[in-house]
Amino acid sequence: MHKEIIIDLNELDKYLRKIDSVFPCGNIINRNINSKNVISYYRDSSAVYKYVHSYKGAVHMAINYDGIFNKKGFFTQLNEITEFINESKTEKVLELGCGKGFNSIFLARKLPAIEFSGIDITDQHLTVAKKKSHPIENIKFAYGDFHKLDFEDSSFDFIFELESICHANDSSQVLSEVYRVLKSGGQFVLYDGFRQVGFESLHDNLIQAAILTEKSLAVNRVNEIDDWLKIASKTGFKLKVKADLSQNIMPNLCRLQILARRYFENPLLAKIFLKLFSQNAMMNCISALLMPFTVYNKAHGYYKIILEK
Repeated sequence: MHKEIIIDLNELDKYLRKIDSVFPCGNIINRNINSKNVISYYRDSSAVYKYVHSYKGAVHMAINYDGIFNKKGFFTQLNEITEFINESKTEKVLELGCGKGFNSIFLARKLPAIEFSGIDITDQHLTVAKKKSHPIENIKFAYGDFHKLDFEDSSFDFIFELESICHANDSSQVLSEVYRVLKSGGQFVLYDGFRQVGFESLHDNLIQAAILTEKSLAVNRVNEIDDWLKIASKTGFKLKVKADLSQNIMPNLCRLQILARRYFENPLLAKIFLKLFSQNAMMNCISALLMPFTVYNKAHGYYKIILEK
């Protein structure tokens, strides 16, 4: 574990107070997140993801299996997905929540014989994705809500998502739609965050930190992992892989927490920044500060899941 990361629960109350001095915690916890809020969050956070969080437009966590942060970790999921696709008889691939196209464009260039589609609800992101993918013939992007997919039954061999269906307001509906448009034998691959088993029995301050983290990322409520998998099973999916990669994103979380701690060190300066930049953008500092606490202390987990129809 990186020596600069702070994960001790004895320190958590202090940092919750720092957050409350800038962003009243009660207002955030009681906030109800809808699709418009999700769109606003990603629109306002675009510069944060580009210049602070990631590399060349990635909006997902870097996975560093060696425990040392490296920007190559932002390609870990995509390299693994490439292997999954190559191991299967795949012709058509769909990405849910494609954003500005970082993931699908990378894959389409690497796998030119396969047809890629990406959907998203943020028009500004789709404009960027279409512009960036213009010379690539085996990819297309379109507006689409994963709660109601505008595709025929059994349209795709392979569907994937990176940290997008955490925003779902009805996981059962999303899984039903994915199952419907996936061909028999097809795979649904996810890299996403979930609440860990036993979430409700955790200490109150850790639960508060987890909810603040979720809301600051425009997530209304994260599913508990086993509850979500039960829904998937009830839908008809077979679970092929369930891998907890929480420790492998900690190097990324450490880097972000160090930056967030600097933001909250001076509440007055933090409030000035809040007036200069959008609240959505600055609220990323909340999740950056708290996620090492919630992930290390088993409130949240980051999972690779492979489901098969």
